[in-house]
Amino acid sequence: MLLLALVVHYYPGRQLLAFEFLDRSKIYLSLAATGFFYNFAIWADKFIFWMYPVTSNAVVGPLRASLIYDLPIFLAYLSIIPGMAVFLVRIETDFVEAYGNYYNAVREGDTLQHVCQFKDAMVLLSVRQGLYDIFKVQGLTVVALFVVGPRLLEALGISQLYFYLFQIDVAAVGMQVLLLAILNVLFYLDMLRSAMALTALFAASNVVLTVLTVLTVLTVLTLRLGPAFYGFGFAGAVLLTTFVGLWLLSFRMGRLEYEIFMPGR
Repeated sequence: MLLLALVVHYYPGRQLLAFEFLDRSKIYLSLAATGFFYNFAIWADKFIFWMYPVTSNAVVGPLRASLIYDLPIFLAYLSIIPGMAVFLVRIETDFVEAYGNYYNAVREGDTLQHVCQFKDAMVLLSVRQGLYDIFKVQGLTVVALFVVGPRLLEALGISQLYFYLFQIDVAAVGMQVLLLAILNVLFYLDMLRSAMALTALFAASNVVLTVLTVLTVLTVLTLRLGPAFYGFGFAGAVLLTTFVGLWLLSFRMGRLEYEIFMPGR
């Protein structure tokens, strides 16, 4: 509420209600699709586990829960706090400053040499270093949770049978912080279609891999793999999307000057 009060104070409106958001020329459908795909991707595996009777149980009416899957993934998502802190510091501050310097040089007609220098600073010192710092901090968090995981589950009164699935989920959500940083950079660079394609890949791969994982565990490989195998669907989707996102970001960064000065070509 304090943040809302500050926003209203520093950005006062001239009227109580405004309907410009309904103006088609001001609507970015790619952003709407990106938001849908990203949130659908995050929840797809949970819905799939709730849908299968073998992996879920009824709670109230049509609401269901998966005792074997919900708890480890919930605890795993709490582990991204260190990575998100680095994400906010490195991407939302250092990158934004380098991004502003680069586009100011482009808009104000600076020399090509200076434009390239600002781009190198943005790519090498901000994006690459920011992603490395997120990977380093979140990686250390993952390793620490691998070590203290059994004691943590014991302290929370959770069965040690959840530990293997917890490890997979912790690694997966840690990789998801990197994916979020990649998407954020694409948003700043106005590469909305690339971001939409990336989130669509995340959604589709999570659905496909999770369904394949559940069906595999529930059939011939049940005794050998067990429920610990459940987390590989979500983990595989995050890993695939993150690697594709890194390649896509590198490719688009390499063409940045061309795409800015030759739009539509």
